[in-house]
Amino acid sequence: MEHAAKRKNRYQLLEEGLPQFEQFIESRENYIKALEKTIEILRQDNVQSTQNNLAIRSSIDELVATQRLSNIISTATEPELIVSALIELASQVVPVLDCNIFLFQSTSGKLLPLSSKSSPRLGEEAQHQLEAGIVDWVISEKKTVIIPDLEHMLSKSSARNFVIVPLILRSQGIGVFVIHTEKAQQEFSNQDIQLLSVLANQAAVGVENWRTYQQLLKANEELKASQAQMVQAAKLAAIGELAAGIAHEIKNPLQVLMLHLELVQAGRPLPNWIDMFSKQLKRLSDITLRLMNFSRNVSEEVATEPINVNKALEDIVMMVQHEFEGNGITMDLRLDKELPAVGGNANYLQQVFLNLLINARDAMPKGGTISIATSLAGFHVSIRIGDTGCGIPKELQEKIFKPFFSTKGEKGTGLGLAICSKIIAQHKGELRVESEIDKGTAFTIFLPVWRVQR
Repeated sequence: MEHAAKRKNRYQLLEEGLPQFEQFIESRENYIKALEKTIEILRQDNVQSTQNNLAIRSSIDELVATQRLSNIISTATEPELIVSALIELASQVVPVLDCNIFLFQSTSGKLLPLSSKSSPRLGEEAQHQLEAGIVDWVISEKKTVIIPDLEHMLSKSSARNFVIVPLILRSQGIGVFVIHTEKAQQEFSNQDIQLLSVLANQAAVGVENWRTYQQLLKANEELKASQAQMVQAAKLAAIGELAAGIAHEIKNPLQVLMLHLELVQAGRPLPNWIDMFSKQLKRLSDITLRLMNFSRNVSEEVATEPINVNKALEDIVMMVQHEFEGNGITMDLRLDKELPAVGGNANYLQQVFLNLLINARDAMPKGGTISIATSLAGFHVSIRIGDTGCGIPKELQEKIFKPFFSTKGEKGTGLGLAICSKIIAQHKGELRVESEIDKGTAFTIFLPVWRVQR
């Protein structure tokens, strides 16, 4: 009986718990379904997020590429770079068959292509639209037009168009950007037109920068030519100051030759007269050659070639020695015979030496001594030219290398030392001055030792 009662209690408990168990199973199934649905939603969100990230990354890459090409256009110094970058950018908007920038030429009334790589057909079309008044309308209205390619339309079934975009710079039209494309007219959106207009504006900036760069190059060439003329004028002026001494240098061997020639013609026997004639003629030839080499006009660029500084100094001293000695000036040369060569232009350096010697002469109107010394100072050759003249006041020593500043009053041009400083700088050297009132002035030049170019 007791066992039967226990079994009955178990059945009763099962019957009472069954609904709760079934409810638990149902809840669990619902939970699993909800969980699966949540997972699916999250998976879809993840896929969408990945796609969005890829789209954003692609857009960023396009923006970076566009910015890079835009920078190329606005900073290019070559027309071909402007047009090639413009083609690459325009190709992101329309399929480009041919493309070029055409600029107005005020003198001829024609459109000139910026690049030489486009087809003659594109240039002919641009000129035709100019003559038809379309280009003027595009510029005045600042609007882009799309014109059918009639020639292609007559011979082919597919359509082609010319897109003419105005190039506007500070509200002024400077030309047009012409594209030949297969894109149908009805497929162009307002966004396409706006993008092409932005590219054309960027190209206009690039064209202006290119023109400015060309003007700067021209101005630089003119400045170089002007500087070269100034250097040459200063050189010839220095020769003019020494004309009397140079004439005397030439006159001396001529007088010796003429005297001996008269003796020979008179039948007077002269021992070794042929050697004497040869010596004097060589002397004349050397004087003339030195003068011609120094006075010739040389290019603004400093040629890099080895120069014997001692030889360059000796040639200049021989040119001025007679005239200086006539003014009571003694020349004291102390040249290092083991001096290595320097690199540069001997003609330019001789002009520096001559200017410094003339300044030393002018500082000693009653005579004195000019000392010229060369030596090796580390990796530089040192050339010191000093005088025993009146000296330069300390407050003026910083000004003497400035153009048009002179301590000689109306007699000086103020260009000599400025040109000297410029020439030494071109030779990658340095020009220094030391001076003391009533004791004299010394200019020291430091030039790099010549090294064999490898």
